[in-house]
Amino acid sequence: MAAVRMSVNYAEFLKEIYFMKQTNGELKGMARQMLLGRYQVPMLAMLLSSLIPSFFLLPFNYLCSERSTYTSQAVLYYLAYFIITMIELLLSCGVKRVHLLIARGQSARISDMFWVLKNRPDRILIGGFLFTLISWIPMIPSFLFDLMPPKGLSDITVIAVTELLSLAGLLVGFLITLPLYFIFWIYVDDPDVDTGDAFRRSMALTRGAKWRLCVMELSFIGWLLLGALSFGIGYLWILPYMDQTFTNFYLSLRQE
Repeated sequence: MAAVRMSVNYAEFLKEIYFMKQTNGELKGMARQMLLGRYQVPMLAMLLSSLIPSFFLLPFNYLCSERSTYTSQAVLYYLAYFIITMIELLLSCGVKRVHLLIARGQSARISDMFWVLKNRPDRILIGGFLFTLISWIPMIPSFLFDLMPPKGLSDITVIAVTELLSLAGLLVGFLITLPLYFIFWIYVDDPDVDTGDAFRRSMALTRGAKWRLCVMELSFIGWLLLGALSFGIGYLWILPYMDQTFTNFYLSLRQE
């Protein structure tokens, strides 16, 4: 029994070492191999996750130009915008489910992206609200400074300080939400996980891997610029590639 236990522990040790040695480049290479010949479904899922919310928001865009004049129209516009943003969040989580299926070598269909709508979507909505709230808390100083600037400052100074505070707030918001990066993968990976548990699991997964995660994010800047130069056409390939890479990152942290 002792020998069996030792062999099991040694196997787990080797498994842990293997996943610790997986570099970001290797995870990106795995993503390219996984998507080879299978781009159609994740590409269409990504398009639908963007086009469906935009289609529903289109009738309310007419109210945008009038919302400063008519309060009722402004309230209706922002209410519709909030609801449609929640729909977009659910669909983006559905895209993550598609990439999880691809990473595990399973068959992925477009219908899989709507799985989240039938499996306790309230968890994702609550988690998304809390995630957004946490990320925007560091932005409060810039909002307050912009609304109530100290007397005696010129307009140029107020704008410059507001922009600097905004950039600092975005950076701090990114850093404090980094441990929660994988909550949405966890939601779609486990239909029984609750909001608090998803937050705790993500913090446990990213412990010791935050710098690698930052480097992975920065490594796609060139690709995103290339997509912009192609008038957005390149994003059809770049965004699924990014999603698959970060899905692989999530699974490697799970040692799966």
